[in-house]
Amino acid sequence: MSRKAKPSASRDVQLTGDKTLARQVAAAREAFNTALDARDMPAIADVLSEEAMLVPGDEAQLITGRQAQLDAWEAVFASMPDIAYVRAPVRIEISEDGLLAAETGRWRGSWSMDGMSIRYSGRYFAKWRHDGTAWRIEAETFVTMKRAGGAD
Repeated sequence: MSRKAKPSASRDVQLTGDKTLARQVAAAREAFNTALDARDMPAIADVLSEEAMLVPGDEAQLITGRQAQLDAWEAVFASMPDIAYVRAPVRIEISEDGLLAAETGRWRGSWSMDGMSIRYSGRYFAKWRHDGTAWRIEAETFVTMKRAGGAD
């Protein structure tokens, strides 16, 4: 597998509110990126809340629930073995009570299809909640800002 995007969410991220908690959210994001890269379904599941919602960046349908997201990822990994997605946080803000976090950043994805190299990128927002054990994603919304593709 030759995936071009590498997991890295640990660049210059603006942390607001409780910095220790914001670093925990950044570490959870890094773990999620690593899990996506490794196709590690249990690790992907571990970062998602049971009711996690994902709003895709294009014309794809809303995905509601951890299992629905896992099913979607398995289908994507099976049909596009070289697919790579990375979310790179720009800002992580922790709520006053320390139970919620808002993450904004940039995402990118790349894959091959029908002899073409496809690259999408854009902005995203993630809502995180600490469930007493760990930070989990409750919702992610993606906006596709750029699409590129052409023959290999």
